[in-house]
Amino acid sequence: MANTCRICGNSKENKTFVAKEMMYGLREQFEFFQCSKCECLQISEFPSDMSKYYPGDYYSFDTYDGKKFEGTKGAIKKKQYEYAAIGGTIYKNTFAHLIGKKEYEIFNELDVTKETSILDVGCGNGRNFLYPLAEVGFKNVMGCDPYLNETIQYENGLTIKKSSVFDMEGTFDIITYHHAFEHLPDPSENLQKVYELLSPGGVCIIRIPTVSSYAWKHYGVNWVQLDAPRHFFLHSQKSMQLLAEKTNFDLYKIEYDSTHFQFSGSEKYLQNIPLSAPKLKGFSNSLHRKTQNFQYGQKAKQLNKEGRGDQAAFYLRKK
Repeated sequence: MANTCRICGNSKENKTFVAKEMMYGLREQFEFFQCSKCECLQISEFPSDMSKYYPGDYYSFDTYDGKKFEGTKGAIKKKQYEYAAIGGTIYKNTFAHLIGKKEYEIFNELDVTKETSILDVGCGNGRNFLYPLAEVGFKNVMGCDPYLNETIQYENGLTIKKSSVFDMEGTFDIITYHHAFEHLPDPSENLQKVYELLSPGGVCIIRIPTVSSYAWKHYGVNWVQLDAPRHFFLHSQKSMQLLAEKTNFDLYKIEYDSTHFQFSGSEKYLQNIPLSAPKLKGFSNSLHRKTQNFQYGQKAKQLNKEGRGDQAAFYLRKK
C-alpha cells in the first residue's frame, strides 16, 4: 500500500527511506517516506510505544533550580537575558551578536514587552526559554508539556502545566514551539488549536529541523536531525506553507538558524557512531573538536544566509 502524505494527501511517487535510531545507538530501523509533492519527510508508521526512545536523560522534566540567576553573577545574567528579550535598536546593532541569547532572537521585530503574553508548547521544565523571561519580570508567560511528572509552579510566577496544547485556555500574543513540533503526530490539529488561542494578529513561531537544507540532501538518512523515530515530521518550506494555508495563517517569514551540529552529528552517523558515544579525551582531541566545530559553524552561517541550513524558525501570523 502506498504511503499517503499526511500533509497534502499525495500518494504518488513518494520515495521511501530506512533510518536507524542512532542517538542512543539502538540501531533499530524505521521507514520514512518523502512526499513527491510537498516534500515533507515523515515516518511511515507511528511506533506504538515511544517511551523507550525517550529515556530519563533525554529531556529535563524535573523542577529547575534557577541557581544561575542567584547572586551578583546571576544579576548580570538577568540583565543579559532582559536585553536579549526586549533590547532596543542600539543593543541589537551592537552587543546582540556578542552577548545575545539565541532563543530570543525570534522576538526581533515583534515589539515584545514584559506584558506580552507568551505560551511555549512542549517546553519541558522551561529552563531555557520561559524561566529566564519570568526571572526578568515577564508577567504573562506560561508553558505546557504533557510529559511532565506534574504541573510546575515556580516562585518567580512561571507555571508549566502538565497538559497538551489542546487542554490550554485563554488568549496569547505569541505561541512558540522550540523543537517540539517535529515530535507531534498531529501538526495540523495543533495549529488549529493555536489559531484559537492566539489573539487577533498574534504570531506562532515554530523552530524545527527542515529537509529544505543542504544537510538532508548531502547526508540523507545519516542526517543527525532526522532523529528516527522521535521526529515524526521533517518539514519542507512547501509543507509548512501548506500547513499555514490550511489553518488560516500567513507564513510571513522563515529564518534559518542552523549550527555546527548538522555536520558534527551527521559525520558521526556516517561512521556508525551514536550521538551518545563518549567523546575522545585528551588535549589534542579536544582541540581538534573545537577547531572542527568552529569550521562547521562558519559553514552553517553561510548556509543560513543562503536559506539552506538544516533548521529554521517559521513565523505564522493569525489572519
